[in-house]
Amino acid sequence: MRKFFTLLWLLFPVAVLYYHFNDGQNQIARDKARIHVAKIRALEKAKDPDWETIIEEYDKVSGELPANEKPLVRHQIRLAKAKARLEMLDIVGAIEDLTALLQEAAQTHGDDAQVTRAVREMLGKAHYYATYLLKTNGAPEEEWRPYAERTRQIFRYLAEHQEPAALAKYEQRVEAEFEKTLQRRTP
Repeated sequence: MRKFFTLLWLLFPVAVLYYHFNDGQNQIARDKARIHVAKIRALEKAKDPDWETIIEEYDKVSGELPANEKPLVRHQIRLAKAKARLEMLDIVGAIEDLTALLQEAAQTHGDDAQVTRAVREMLGKAHYYATYLLKTNGAPEEEWRPYAERTRQIFRYLAEHQEPAALAKYEQRVEAEFEKTLQRRTP
C-alpha cells in the first residue's frame, strides 16, 4: 500500500503538468472571461450604464475566449451585445446582428433551442421598437408596416411553438420592456 501512495505522489506532478498544458490554459481563459462577464453585468446594472463601453467589453470577452469554445457561449455573448445595442436604441444594427445570429443559432442548435428562442424574442422586440419609433415619429404607414408585420410573425411563431396563450404574454412583456426603456430615457 505504501508503494501505491508513493507512486501516486510521484505521478501527481505529471498529471498537473498535463492538465496545465492541455485543458488548463482553456480553463484559465474561461475563468477570466467569466469574471469579465460578471464585471460587465455590474456595469449593465448601474443607474446610468454606458452602453458603448459595455459593447466594447463584450467584444473583449469574445477575444478572451479559447478558440475551441462552444458555439452556445459565443451566441450568448452576441445576444447580450445585441441587447446592449437595443438599449442604445441602435435598432438597425441590432436587427442586423440578431438576424444573422438567429440563422446561425437555428442552424447550430435547432429552432426550439433556448438560445434560438431568446434570439427570436429579442429580434421581435427590436422590430417592435422600430415600429413604435417610426410610428410615433410620424413615418408613413408603408415605412413602419413591414416592421409591425415582422413583429407579429415572430411573436406568433414563438407563441405557436410554446403554448396557446403565449402570444399575448410575449406582446405584453415586450410592451412593458419598451415602456421601461422609454421611462429610463425620459429625463
